[in-house]
Amino acid sequence: MGFISKILLALVIGAVASSLLTVLRGHEFPDLPLLATFCLTTIACVLLVSAPPPTQIIAAPRFTRSDQPRAPAPQNHRPRQDDAAREQGRVKWFNMSKGFGFITRANGEEIFVHFRSIRGEGRRSLRDGQQVTFVVKQSDKGPQAEDVAGAA
Repeated sequence: MGFISKILLALVIGAVASSLLTVLRGHEFPDLPLLATFCLTTIACVLLVSAPPPTQIIAAPRFTRSDQPRAPAPQNHRPRQDDAAREQGRVKWFNMSKGFGFITRANGEEIFVHFRSIRGEGRRSLRDGQQVTFVVKQSDKGPQAEDVAGAA
């Protein structure tokens, strides 16, 4: 709808609203101050709604280097397991959408791995065929790989 059409519609709505209120209040037609108030109010609404949004782009704050040393990156909340207890293996398959997969151990046995057992932050996953190190833990469903990390 064009701008002029919106203004005309606002004037009609203002006239109808002021006429209804005049009848309800029992005053004589036309109540010019009331008509002017309704028409100006509806035109102001059209102007406010039709105004284009501000095009000024506010730049994000720039980060500059500081002389102060950076805080160390937060470490994973799991304690690092003793290297002597770690095993090496290869990822047989890992489904990122389901969040689990299997690792083939050095002895050929397959072991379950869940995404929560993978070291790192954010979206943690493993690639098929990737060399990994891990610690075997017994769960109620059998052995499971914990503290999984890519082999160095």
